[in-house]
Amino acid sequence: MNDTTPLHWSFDYNQGAQNPEFAQELLKLLRGYDTSHREAADVVRHVYEVLPNFWRGYKRATPHEKTLRIGTAVIERQKDDGNIWNYSVRYENTTSGEDVRLKFRCSDEAYRPLIDKWRVDTQNSGDDVYSSLTYDGYLTLNAEIRLGINGTEIIAGIVKNALPLTCNWALFDVIPALADTVQRSALGIDIALLDDLEQFRPKNRLGFLESIHAPIPLDGYYLYGTGVLPSYWWLDSYGNIAIVSSVFETLVLKEKTGTLS
Repeated sequence: MNDTTPLHWSFDYNQGAQNPEFAQELLKLLRGYDTSHREAADVVRHVYEVLPNFWRGYKRATPHEKTLRIGTAVIERQKDDGNIWNYSVRYENTTSGEDVRLKFRCSDEAYRPLIDKWRVDTQNSGDDVYSSLTYDGYLTLNAEIRLGINGTEIIAGIVKNALPLTCNWALFDVIPALADTVQRSALGIDIALLDDLEQFRPKNRLGFLESIHAPIPLDGYYLYGTGVLPSYWWLDSYGNIAIVSSVFETLVLKEKTGTLS
């Protein structure tokens, strides 16, 4: 791994007032996880550190801590006897006080389509009645996305064009599963997303960006869509999403347990 090689433009935020430097933190994380770690486990678990793309005086969890990290994202999934994937996701941002927990189920297919009910619990560091929110949802036979909030059920959208509906947090498995298909397609593939199991994004395009060899061998993919901030997903040679970069933050793989099968 060459520290002098510039980072790819899609995750090059080594500028401004970050201390430590963005590149230093990203490279340290990429060195830290074992890419050959492939033992079987009942629960497949990936832990990502959240790095801010632009440092603007974020409050650190520990004021004198020498790290750029502002949070973590933990993605766990387990396949049951019915070949259904049960997902449990936790996203924490120590600077905003955001703590989001998501539970959902997906069919054992490349697109990881949502099935059954899902649930989201959110909380922030405030101390008023607006500091927490819980909602659940499901997809009807008529392709309506229904959300239940505070005893009220609303229609969040209708999935058209027979596209499978998945969640942005399932893309960590969808992209590796569809990598070859996406690379063979000049225009990419269409996908419908339910952002954080709440915001319906009906029109998205997942496409191949390019392959790079530094800081480690990675294949890059882009996700563009209506109402969706652009994001770039980098897949390592062992089938792990190692880097996810969006407009404001970058997730970098810190540790993993188990492999998908």
